[in-house]
Amino acid sequence: MTKGRKVLNKTISNELSAFGIKKAVCGDEYSYDYDKEIVTFKESENGIEDIWFTEFIKERFNYDVRYPFVMSLLHEVGHHKNNDDVVGEVYDFCLAEKERIMYETMATDDEETAKALTWQYFNLPDEIMATAWAVNYARKHPKKIKKMWKKMRSALLDFYEKNNFKDVL
Repeated sequence: MTKGRKVLNKTISNELSAFGIKKAVCGDEYSYDYDKEIVTFKESENGIEDIWFTEFIKERFNYDVRYPFVMSLLHEVGHHKNNDDVVGEVYDFCLAEKERIMYETMATDDEETAKALTWQYFNLPDEIMATAWAVNYARKHPKKIKKMWKKMRSALLDFYEKNNFKDVL
């Protein structure tokens, strides 16, 4: 196990528990496990998809993301909060489209095409609902968001330092 990951997971879990999330764990991507009520988060925010996500929020919701890491986590909380709203045919559609988008993205080297596919993903019914929930929460609770980020940032920086993440520090 990477140094400090347990503390990082605990810190993020504590912050998300107020939303009904049972656990948060560091992984390769952001995701929400509906059955276990677990959020998985990435250990750093430097991928192009992370940048596109904040651009998408600005464009679609006219909201400037100040804390991308927190917004990504809140997006996953949004999946939890909207769990019962995307069911049946809509859920099946979302799954099929996500699979199609993933394969098409893997098959392209063109950044414009990849970005267009990513925008398609962001606009899927379950994804847009989760993002809308996150943006609405952030707009209504800016002080809480800042406080969350302060706690998370400390744990993240400690994790980065212990693991020599020079490209992030």
